[in-house]
Amino acid sequence: MTASHGSPRRLVGLRPTGSARDAADGSDAEARTETMRTTPSAPPTPPEPPAPRRPGPRAREEEDVEPPAQRNGMGTPALVLGLLAAATCWTGWAGVVLGLPAVVAGFLGARRAFRNLATDGASSLGGLVVGFVGLVVGAVIVWPTLFGTGGFGDGLTLDQCMAQSTTAREMHMCKSQHLAEFNERYPNAAE
Repeated sequence: MTASHGSPRRLVGLRPTGSARDAADGSDAEARTETMRTTPSAPPTPPEPPAPRRPGPRAREEEDVEPPAQRNGMGTPALVLGLLAAATCWTGWAGVVLGLPAVVAGFLGARRAFRNLATDGASSLGGLVVGFVGLVVGAVIVWPTLFGTGGFGDGLTLDQCMAQSTTAREMHMCKSQHLAEFNERYPNAAE
């Protein structure tokens, strides 16, 4: 016999009756199956659910630990500092001084947003990029001042430098750059 869905039906608690007992002695299995009937019995008990697993020490730790709360707070300062650095980078030092914290705050905020610990990733990334632009432009402007490169008259002789100078300040720069040569040529020049 098969159930309505096509799988064989399990016959549990069946006892042979009258002629089936006689047939049980020897012969026809099909006749035996048809004469079997179910006897009323207690309804089957549902299987017990499996016992809950005891978590190991590592699993308990993972259950007890809450994920860190999302903290925003780096995006807005990074963006504000970055915009100020880009706006004032033409002065040199302001771009460097404001650009460096903008880059740091933008990097930290973008990293937190990448790890899904913050939701202000766009402003963090914007502050990082704009702060970096302000930092680089400010550093390019400040570089000659810090390292003495690119001043008026560099790489020129005293005569070439004096020919290019148009103000007293530029003439003084030529004199200070070529002091030994200037003192040889003009020993009686007033200081």
